[in-house]
Amino acid sequence: MQPWHSILLILITLIIFGTGFYYDQIKKNTEIAFEDSLITAQTEIAESLELNDSTEIKTSEILENSTAWAETKLFLVIPESNSHLSHLHKDAIKGEKFLAAIISTLQQNPNAKNLIFSPFINDVFIESEFTILRSLYSVEQNIESPNILVLTIRGHSGKASSLLTRVITESYSKELRQESPLDPLLPKLAKQRIKISMLEQSQLQLAKQIQEENENSPGQSIEEIALLAELSQIKNDINLAVGALKDIEHIHLAQKDPSEFLKIKMLANFGNAKDFFSNIVQLKKMLITQELEPILKDEITKNLNRLQASLDQEIAKGIDHIKKSSRVSLDRKIQIQKILVDLEMKKNDIHSLHPRFRLLKSVKKQLEEKNTVFADEFKKWQTAKQNLVIRKSS
Repeated sequence: MQPWHSILLILITLIIFGTGFYYDQIKKNTEIAFEDSLITAQTEIAESLELNDSTEIKTSEILENSTAWAETKLFLVIPESNSHLSHLHKDAIKGEKFLAAIISTLQQNPNAKNLIFSPFINDVFIESEFTILRSLYSVEQNIESPNILVLTIRGHSGKASSLLTRVITESYSKELRQESPLDPLLPKLAKQRIKISMLEQSQLQLAKQIQEENENSPGQSIEEIALLAELSQIKNDINLAVGALKDIEHIHLAQKDPSEFLKIKMLANFGNAKDFFSNIVQLKKMLITQELEPILKDEITKNLNRLQASLDQEIAKGIDHIKKSSRVSLDRKIQIQKILVDLEMKKNDIHSLHPRFRLLKSVKKQLEEKNTVFADEFKKWQTAKQNLVIRKSS
């Protein structure tokens, strides 16, 4: 090869490299320019939206940190001896179960819900009701007094803030009264209860499988047979109560006439409900079909109103009775199931080689450990609830 051939190859290589580098830079610069143009366009659009509507709310964080809202402050005061447990109320108030309780209350009061949520239900603010509600109130511990929590409730107006304050106060008091170990309000306890329920279901399923495989075996006692029969009846009672409560909720949400409740057999047969309703029907019939003196008509109308009030009260008592009886039945069901599991566990000689028996023992041990922890935590929570006072700031 001649020397000039080598020089020519070097020149060609440099030209190709330079051209490639040049076009690569053009491509990169073009992509960067394109990305910059998109960012600029988006910024311009955002600025334009802000100019056109300066009141837009884009995130719940903006709402929570805003100072443009009316505020109401509440103090949650617990005894100083329990100040180390005050954080439990903070967890409960911001928990999912309490949020759901507030939403449920507002759904039953459409006017109140509309007043509180109306500024945030639009195409711009796309947060869920839970997120919006969570942002409308906050709770912090008082630095100077550890036994006091400061609950700040916000609203787009003083009326909205006061209304939400009332809803939160009444809902929290109600939830504290109605909660039970089976349905705790505190989020930490609720999570523990879910795990316990899963273990209970596993334990019962394993015990049931063992029972079915050894059904009518010599090891099945008279006690087991009686308990299984009682368990079957209790399940039927619970199903009837659940069905009645669903019908009650449907009638309530549909805002139907109260007389519709008497179509539910468990309510119709409760107390004096039938008698009250029968008398109401007779009095209404008298007002329609008979020519009555004004004095007599007024007296019948008064009696009719009293009977209607008594019927409403009897229906309310009936609903409460169904709820209580269903809880009692559920407690008894759980108790019987535990007894049946214990009876199976006692059949060690019969089931020691059963492939599911070892697993059942393991699940039972885990369940006992978690129940112990739950009982201890639930006891602390009950202590934190004692002598709680909720008052407005002066």
